[in-house]
Parts: sequence; C-alpha cells; structure tokens
Amino acid sequence: MTINYWEQILENRKKRDYIKWILCDKYIAKQFAETLGFKIPKTYQLTDKPTNIKFNIKQYVVKPTDLCDGCGVYLMNYNMNMIDNKHTKPPTIIKKYNEIRSSIKHEYYMHELMYDFKVPFKGYIVEELLLDENNETPSDYKCYAFNGRIFLIAKTYNRHFVKDNNNQQKQVFHSVWMTRNWKPIPVPMIKENYKYQKLPKPQGYDKMIYLVENASRILQRHCRIDVYLIKGEVYFGEFTFFGGAFLHTRMANNILGLKWNKNQDNIDINDKNNKKIIQQLNTLLPPFYTKIKTID
Repeated sequence: MTINYWEQILENRKKRDYIKWILCDKYIAKQFAETLGFKIPKTYQLTDKPTNIKFNIKQYVVKPTDLCDGCGVYLMNYNMNMIDNKHTKPPTIIKKYNEIRSSIKHEYYMHELMYDFKVPFKGYIVEELLLDENNETPSDYKCYAFNGRIFLIAKTYNRHFVKDNNNQQKQVFHSVWMTRNWKPIPVPMIKENYKYQKLPKPQGYDKMIYLVENASRILQRHCRIDVYLIKGEVYFGEFTFFGGAFLHTRMANNILGLKWNKNQDNIDINDKNNKKIIQQLNTLLPPFYTKIKTID
C-alpha cells in the first residue's frame, strides 16, 4: 500500500476525478471558492490569447489558467513585476507566454492524465493584485486538509527569484510549518529555506480555520487549500490537489502520506455529494471551456 505523500499524488493524478480536474483551473476554482465564503480577487479579464490581454490597469495579476508551479505568473504594480522587481512591459509578457506555449510539454500539468490530456482551458486570467498592510505581496498559508480538518499549515513568504547554477532564474521562498493549533514544527519540512520560528497567530486565523475546514468537508478529498490573510479577511489562493511534494523533506512526505492513507478521497461519481458539486461546478463554466463526460 502506498504511503509516501509524493507517490500518492503521482498515483492519484491517473484517477478520473472531475472535481479535482476542473478545480485545477484557476478561474473556476476561485468562482467556486466564493460560493464557500472565501473572499476572492476581482477578475478583470479571461481570455484565450496573450495578444488579447488588456494591459490597461496599473495594478494587476496575470497568469495562465491551467499551469502550475508559478509558471507565467506576473504580479504587476505600475509596470514593475513584484516577483523579480523588474520593469516589465506588456510586449515582454506576451512574448514570454508565446514561448511557454510553444515549448511546454507536461511539466506544468498534473491533471492532464485524467481525461486523455485534456485541460479545462488554456487561457489567461487578469485579476486584482492583492497587497498587505505594508503594500507588499502577502504571505500565503498552505493548509493541508484531510476529511474536513486541517492537519498542517505552511506559512510561505519572501518569494523571489535567484539564479541557479545554470544561470537560470529559480523561484525560491521561505516557510515555516505549523500545527492546527499554531505551534511551529522544529524539524525542516521542506528541503530549502525552512525558517523555524514562533509567530503570533495572524489576524483572521479562526475564520481561516472555519472556511478551509468547511471546504474540506464539502470536497471529501484531500486538498491543500492556499489562502491569504489580509486585514483579517481570508482571500482564496487556490485548491492544490497535486502539490509540489518533491520540495518536501522525506519526513514531511511520510507524515502527510500516513495521514492521507487514513483519510482516503471519496471520488465515487455516484456519490450524492459529488453529483451536487459537479452540477454546481458546471454552472460556473464559460461556454468556451472544454466539456467532458463525467460518467463513462
């Protein structure tokens, strides 16, 4: 029986699960999250081509709806990309997106195996740029939830780019992992930049617990639910069913794997709750999204 967390992620990506598949889409995920009570950033535009993006807003986020691992994400603040602090104009962004689409294979997908390499929509979303009290990008809280209850929380912050040994840009971040009761875990849970420290509970923590655990109960499957806490409000980041567990330490993957093994996903297509969620999700789909049969 598979125990390791990363191995379970790789195994689960092969199992047909419409709910996981459609919620990997960034637009649909946040529309669904809003129905669950999360605050969400405003959507300014949803388009299929980089050349159709309207760069007429001073502060915005633009990103592919379908890719993962931060690929193609720009946090734009008056033509300054807050990820790498570089002045970046629209033609540069368009060129980068064209390069990504022309060279990408499957390295930025984890859900394409479910339905014969189909993804819901290969487009781009332009949305509100969320900033904290200091006018900086907020820390995010990655909540590992199982069976309606948060198990661990990884606070990640200070995201930035550095050059690797091949002189290529590599995104790095700092993190500290907490228990549900907000106690820091003293041993490293990720391989790089683990920053053990005791921190005060952030404003809005109890609200975060409620909203994330309610979403977990509804989903009935393991999900890392990522949120931002800004001035006490809980803003949705993403539903992550296929997290980058290759960044975890072996201890972290063993602990999470054991927890998942004891709290198996309910992906039964005939389950009443799953049918209800699928019906709700289908009402959120724009007409140009990929349609698939949810029942074989």
